[in-house]
Amino acid sequence: MVMATIVSMIIWVLMTGSSVLSIQAEMLKPENYYAMMAIQGVTTLFIFFLPVIFFAMICYRNVNQFIGFKTRISGKQILWVIAILILVFPLGGALAELNKIIPIPLDWEKKFKAWEESRRVQEQALININSFPKYIISLFIIALLPGLFEEVAFRSGLQNILVRWFGGPVIAIIVASVVFSAIHVSYYGFLVRLALGVILGLIYYMSGSIWLSVLFHFLFNGIQVTMMYVFNASDKINTKDVEQNFSLWWGPVAILLLIVAFRQFYKASKEVHQKFVYKEPDDPNDFHNWIAKN
Repeated sequence: MVMATIVSMIIWVLMTGSSVLSIQAEMLKPENYYAMMAIQGVTTLFIFFLPVIFFAMICYRNVNQFIGFKTRISGKQILWVIAILILVFPLGGALAELNKIIPIPLDWEKKFKAWEESRRVQEQALININSFPKYIISLFIIALLPGLFEEVAFRSGLQNILVRWFGGPVIAIIVASVVFSAIHVSYYGFLVRLALGVILGLIYYMSGSIWLSVLFHFLFNGIQVTMMYVFNASDKINTKDVEQNFSLWWGPVAILLLIVAFRQFYKASKEVHQKFVYKEPDDPNDFHNWIAKN
């Protein structure tokens, strides 16, 4: 966190020529777009990605195997990941509606709504995708990098260890998903991101490959970025939330279809596991043995 702050300050000074004391006041100005995108990328790198890589290097003999980089995937798995992604939007719409109707104290509601509005304003000013080059940069910084860095942090890192601590995947996936949702600091998006965390956790656990979770995360974020770019001209920034077009009753339908899709994804993953088996010599003193086995 300290390193991320230091590097971010250096980037700000080099790219804007302004003092680090001006970041808070000037970061939302359009002319500082590229500086903020660079800071965003560096921040996610230092906070999410590098700590897990360093932990794996210290505690495990094979970093690639621990993270889930050294895995095979199939076309069937990719197709079912895309199918699951499509079903996430109606589920997200239902959960967003459910989040709104959950009774909470009035003063909490006012605070949460104020936070959401402040977040929306900052997002609209910061991610003003009004040109194709900015769209490509946003895809890279907002979709690809978080897709990779956050999945390594929450699935390869946190979930992978919690599976061994709790002796199974269920509690581990739920806890990792709660942390994943909480870190985004959005009450009205909490249930949606919690569900996303569970789905991403299941994809990682069933496949053993971080690449499929990264693909899902990238496509989900990429769709949001694309919607922001497409509707920017008409000032409909909120249209990026595709799931808002689905009502509460879509939830049960989406859950049933997701169960079917995950059953097929599990079968496709099992086929890959049977074809390609990674064998590693037993070493009781190696923390690598904590890795979840399917």
